[in-house]
Amino acid sequence: MLIDLNPNIKVVRPEGQAVFPYSNSIFIDDKVKTLIDAGSGGKAYTDIAPEKIELLLLSHYHFDHTNGISFFENARKMVGEEELWAFTDENQFLRSSGYFRWEELIGSPKEESWSKSIHLPDDVPSRPGFQHWEMEVFKDGQEFIVGETRFNAIHTPGHSPGHYAFFFPDQKILFSADLDISPRGPWYGGEFSDFDDIVQSINKMTALKAETLVSSHRRVFYGQVEQLLHDYLKVALDRENRILDCLDLPCSLDDLAERDMAFESLPKTSHNIFWAKMMILKHLQRLIKMRQVKHLGNYRYVRTD
Repeated sequence: MLIDLNPNIKVVRPEGQAVFPYSNSIFIDDKVKTLIDAGSGGKAYTDIAPEKIELLLLSHYHFDHTNGISFFENARKMVGEEELWAFTDENQFLRSSGYFRWEELIGSPKEESWSKSIHLPDDVPSRPGFQHWEMEVFKDGQEFIVGETRFNAIHTPGHSPGHYAFFFPDQKILFSADLDISPRGPWYGGEFSDFDDIVQSINKMTALKAETLVSSHRRVFYGQVEQLLHDYLKVALDRENRILDCLDLPCSLDDLAERDMAFESLPKTSHNIFWAKMMILKHLQRLIKMRQVKHLGNYRYVRTD
């Protein structure tokens, strides 16, 4: 399904919900047919003639944004310069999941392969895992002029190191990608995720004064964009404050995870528990850097003041 933001800028919505393995894409129907992200599914892309796409930009390397790259065989393909490795270096790609920490955080060897066990719809043409693609790179602030439409790539790391948003200054439209305005707040459970970067990236997007916001996994938001971003960040900052409150007495990472400090209300699968612990660790690392928390060893922590 296409949602027109203006005559040239359209949201490509997956046939079902815009949740994994799907995500929203942005289609710029201008002199240079351009698509941002490739995870909306083959059924959704029949509305835009994939063979006519000349430029494909990726907000970041995660599977639900890249699984449909093969649909766009005629397109020039680009990713942020900070994540070229995700398409060229399999070892770095595998390290980015953080799964090498699994046994240490979960307490048992990793036996379940999440990528092999998940069911994928028929219009998703690949499976999670490393895939080599020839990519060019773009950088922070780079302007794209594709006809009457111009927009800028905005480096917004934290979710991943090379995560980008895209801003259309003439229309004041912001595509925030996986800084997605989820009610659960941002996700930062990867090895290379960084919560300090999350804070700075959301503040950077807020300063753009956008009037329309599109994210990868939710509807289009018209108006009150600054408040939406503020509330989104507040979810994560409130989580950090709850973690800090728990550390008046020494507390372990396991204790914090059992108190639902991240991934509240989600099923307690081994992968969700792992990602929750990874996100809590990002907060603890930040609090240690701010000298508000001390690591006692063996994943035990205490507040310093």
